[in-house]
Amino acid sequence: MKRILCHMLSCVMAFSVFGASVPVFSVADDSIETGVADMSDECFVMGEYDGISLDFSDFPKILADSDCYLLGDYLDANNKAVYDELAKLVTPSLDKITITLPESVKFTTTKLTSTDQNLINAVFGTCSSAVHAVLFDKPEIFWFNQNEMSVSPNNLTYSYDIKTKIYTYTIRTITITPVAYSGFSDIDDIMSYKIQLEKAVEDFEVKGDTNSEKLKCIHDKIAEFTYYDENGVFSGSALSSLVTTASVCEGYSKGFKMICDKIGIPCICVFGNYNAEEKVAHMWNYVLMEDNCWYAVDVTWDDKDGKDGVEVVSKYFLKGSDDFNTNHSPCEKYFTVCLKYPEIASWNYGENPDVEYEYGDLNHDGKVSIADLVYCASYILAVNTDDYKYSCDVNNDGRADVYDVIVMRKLISELRVTD
Repeated sequence: MKRILCHMLSCVMAFSVFGASVPVFSVADDSIETGVADMSDECFVMGEYDGISLDFSDFPKILADSDCYLLGDYLDANNKAVYDELAKLVTPSLDKITITLPESVKFTTTKLTSTDQNLINAVFGTCSSAVHAVLFDKPEIFWFNQNEMSVSPNNLTYSYDIKTKIYTYTIRTITITPVAYSGFSDIDDIMSYKIQLEKAVEDFEVKGDTNSEKLKCIHDKIAEFTYYDENGVFSGSALSSLVTTASVCEGYSKGFKMICDKIGIPCICVFGNYNAEEKVAHMWNYVLMEDNCWYAVDVTWDDKDGKDGVEVVSKYFLKGSDDFNTNHSPCEKYFTVCLKYPEIASWNYGENPDVEYEYGDLNHDGKVSIADLVYCASYILAVNTDDYKYSCDVNNDGRADVYDVIVMRKLISELRVTD
């Protein structure tokens, strides 16, 4: 199991003084008092404590109406509003962001304290899912340190029932203060790295005729470029897999997504394998292929970090749940976060039982071409054929050998004559 940055592992708040007197601005009746609590100077700092989680009874209402898949499309109204504002941070800024919540949030308590679960639910329920979703969906926001960012609930209106001694508070706006990772000296330094990342994405050459070949190219080039290192300065961002090296799984998956976004292949980052006791977790990707099914890719675990860091395998490339989920467990609800991932196919890519492949389509890319001949020849010459997913026994004699290459050469020649 791979460790990721601690900011993926806890989301709680630090709340200072609650004992100050609050002015009452009206009296509704003899038993109800109402007023405003000015809490604009108080902040919830994500990452202060471990072990706090929200109690989600169900997923938030799905608001998505899109042909593409973004985690941000599957949020409740408040988190979607926060997501939309945070998405603007692709242009780096450390200015405070105030969001008016589309749906006011109410919570009750007998005494406002830093450990009140209703208070925690109310504040983090408005924004935590949005923060994670936007940083997964937009790896170009590489500088944002969600562990150190703070949230203020601003002015809370309240009513106090003298008979029941219950306070009902209402949150209508929140203010988020962005914080950059300590590896950046200032905003100018962030902008410098932004330019480097944009150039790395622009210069990243993706080769291949099919989406499978293109994804394999991205997978291999990232694994060859970087290596696993928990102590990398930018190990949890796309910088570590595209610009500076020394990455953890979060950096691998975000870099992979950035290049997929560049060439138009739907891709998401997936958080999972979380172990609360050991405080470790993992991250990988799901991609949508031409058969309209999602498949899993784990570049981190395919980068074996062999000699010179360039030993790359394809054990976790375009896998379905039957194989992939034997040691991968996606987490949609964790801490103060609730996300929605697509379901991946149960079969590996190219092994869809409902699809019949044309004779000679050995690599299962939907067509018979020279690529199938190359696939067959490579299979025959390979010392270890474990990385080859499909059979090269073209003549159905029970074994793959040079005679199958001869059959494929003849088939390709006939197709060229026909064309």
